[in-house]
Amino acid sequence: MLYFKTRYLLIALVPLAVAGCVSSEDQRAMDQDKCASYGYRPGTNRFADCMMDQDQQRADDQRRTMESLERQDARDQARRDALNANARASVIDDRPQYDKDGNPNFDTQGNYQGCHGIGCEVDNPDDDSAD
Repeated sequence: MLYFKTRYLLIALVPLAVAGCVSSEDQRAMDQDKCASYGYRPGTNRFADCMMDQDQQRADDQRRTMESLERQDARDQARRDALNANARASVIDDRPQYDKDGNPNFDTQGNYQGCHGIGCEVDNPDDDSAD
């Protein structure tokens, strides 16, 4: 499920709330007035088609608004994911990179190998066992 930011939700709900302030009877009367202004007479097929077109237009507008909000939310999520990935990538690895003899403690894939030789003074930072 997509989670919308509050501001985008408000953008979608304000027009719906304004439209919600108009009762269904008032909306129907406005649609009838609009269709009559086009020259269609009530009771004709053309008038009924016009009324259906008005209803379909409202549904299409709401669908487009929701799709726009979903696209914006997907863009925002991608930005958040990129920021989180950058934040994780910028964490400094404080484990010792080389032992006292200058040998690398990590292989080419970044896996910790530990120090080399007898008497190494570097502990394995991945080892959770108590000494």
